[in-house]
Amino acid sequence: MKKEWIRTRSDKFQLFETLKRNREKRTKTGLAFIEGVQMVEQSIRHNWHFAAMAVMDGKRLSGWAEDMIAKADPDVVYHMAPELMQELSDRDDTCEIIGLVKMRGDGLQRMAKKAGESDAAPFYALFDRPQSPGNLGTFLRSADAFGAHGAIITGHAADCYDTQSLRASVGTAFAIPFANLASAEEAVEWLKNQENPPLIVGTSAKGEKNISEIDLTGPVALVIGNETFGMSKAWKEKCDVLVKIPIMGAASSLNAGCAATVCFYEISRQRGEKKR
Repeated sequence: MKKEWIRTRSDKFQLFETLKRNREKRTKTGLAFIEGVQMVEQSIRHNWHFAAMAVMDGKRLSGWAEDMIAKADPDVVYHMAPELMQELSDRDDTCEIIGLVKMRGDGLQRMAKKAGESDAAPFYALFDRPQSPGNLGTFLRSADAFGAHGAIITGHAADCYDTQSLRASVGTAFAIPFANLASAEEAVEWLKNQENPPLIVGTSAKGEKNISEIDLTGPVALVIGNETFGMSKAWKEKCDVLVKIPIMGAASSLNAGCAATVCFYEISRQRGEKKR
């Protein structure tokens, strides 16, 4: 790996800065900005490639940082001036490592492989047109926590590589396979072509049954709708069944991230009981 220095607001520093804030630049370069222990560890554990890592110039690295750099084997390690490193950081205590990882386009292949190798029935988590990066990160975190084999995001949506989304996912965005698809039609076509096509379960305040009344122990794809408008018309038409979460308080619905967590837990609960 190469070693270089960043001591001024050079074009190399500006690349880090722009990738952190600008989705268009991330898409164009195929690179994403990451910071934080969990994100660094998860991305290395799950074989993401580091185009670059940056460490604070003049500061002795911990054993953890040296180990992460050795395992990641980035194309280049930048020794960055402390004030520039702190400028890039969103943390009061700047993480030892800031990285640029190469985005992956193999999410569908990885989730199909993961489902095929699992003892559990395939379980896919879908989010239709999420607006909030924070909700998207929470969705990915909960999907991973409750055993989803992958996550699919459809339509015009928040960016999984947005720093808010990555932070809300607590690094699990690098653990669970995810893919962005243009439409419900494209997602359904992929789901129906799997070896074990799942039951497509949509969530709606006007659902036909409570989610606990549906058998979720077989192959299942659970769809969460947009925070403001719910699922699109296309998704509602393509779901095999629409379910609702019983709401007993004043609010008519839950935050999308919370709703996803409740639904994923119910899937996990039913599958756990079936094993007993």
